[in-house]
Amino acid sequence: MSKLSMRSPWFICICAFLLRVLAIGMVQGAPGKLAHIWESGPEIVNIATAISSHRGFSSPFGIETGPTAWIPPVYPGLLAGIFLIFGQQSVLAAATILIVQAILSSLTCVPLYAIAKRTFDERSAVWSTWAWALFPYEVVLPGLFVWETCLSGFLAVSLCYLLPSECADERWGGIWAGVLWGIAALTNAALLSLMPVFLFSGYRERRMRCKGVATVVLVAVVVICPWTVRNWAVFRTLVPLRSNFGEELWKGNHPGGLGRIEFGIGPADNVAQRERYQQLGEIAYVRQRRWEALQFIRQSPIRYARLVLYRVEYWWFAQGEGAPIFIFYRLLSVLSLTGMALAWRRWRVAGTLPLFGAVVVYPLVYYLTDVYARYRYPIESFLMVFAGYALSRAFEFRRSKMARA
Repeated sequence: MSKLSMRSPWFICICAFLLRVLAIGMVQGAPGKLAHIWESGPEIVNIATAISSHRGFSSPFGIETGPTAWIPPVYPGLLAGIFLIFGQQSVLAAATILIVQAILSSLTCVPLYAIAKRTFDERSAVWSTWAWALFPYEVVLPGLFVWETCLSGFLAVSLCYLLPSECADERWGGIWAGVLWGIAALTNAALLSLMPVFLFSGYRERRMRCKGVATVVLVAVVVICPWTVRNWAVFRTLVPLRSNFGEELWKGNHPGGLGRIEFGIGPADNVAQRERYQQLGEIAYVRQRRWEALQFIRQSPIRYARLVLYRVEYWWFAQGEGAPIFIFYRLLSVLSLTGMALAWRRWRVAGTLPLFGAVVVYPLVYYLTDVYARYRYPIESFLMVFAGYALSRAFEFRRSKMARA
């Protein structure tokens, strides 16, 4: 096997895919045991089941509750298509969606390599991409959940990769970028926090004019608009992307709470809350949860501040998680923070502005609401770029030291 092929992002992508498929087999066991995977993403699975049963985008908790905007539409729509082809919540459908997630995670290698190469150098790109392919946490995660996590990660890194294209052709590049931003927002609303970061970096580095920025934003709004109009039609209130912010705020901020995702306290896995949701309706339910969370924050500001600090610590070091896989989660944090410090010291700030911005801005909403380890996955490719730079510099330093010896 040639040295060139080992450094090729497509070769690394294929290796990453094979590893992820192997991990799915190891984690999930025999194909007959795949049925339990549907419990890992009940809201998405239930909405997809409703769509494929011709009941529309509705009923996120397995009981008839009418139209919903609890989850943005792209991933439930994708899963509904798989259900229509392979059967609702079938073993074949489970295998298909897990393979799709493995493909998305593996394809992340290609834009990740390009970003690392243009930001630093080819050596850093190779380190970053192989690290993404081999890191146990990144390998295992696509086979653990039925969720939009891997698609969100692929969209985030692709949008960063496309920045020069947007700047080179402001009309068509801006249109295609706007379409992709719209799809990203309809997949994971939190990805929209990256839009001002990426567009500002293009404008600041004078590769993008105001007209190009306006094109991207306008096209993204046009893509999102039909979903927002649909939500207005069914709820008679403005729900731009998703409705459940009040629920997420409450989960991380309520009396006796841990400050992060807890199971058994929401409508997905608590019968009393599910009945309450059904009785009040979605909009009234999330408004009430938001009011309860805000009351807690007003009455216990010091406790809330401590919960925010806890969530910051959890985001970076998975505080309280004891599974061995989280060793690698924490290792990535250490390596990426080291790479950021090295990049800053070596005056790479201008070239890394989108990456620094994404790492700083994306988690803010989770610091304020609630947090869970997989929420970080969409920006872990950016962390891997910094980690690869740190590893590259470490081995370069070791090699130069040995040469002088």
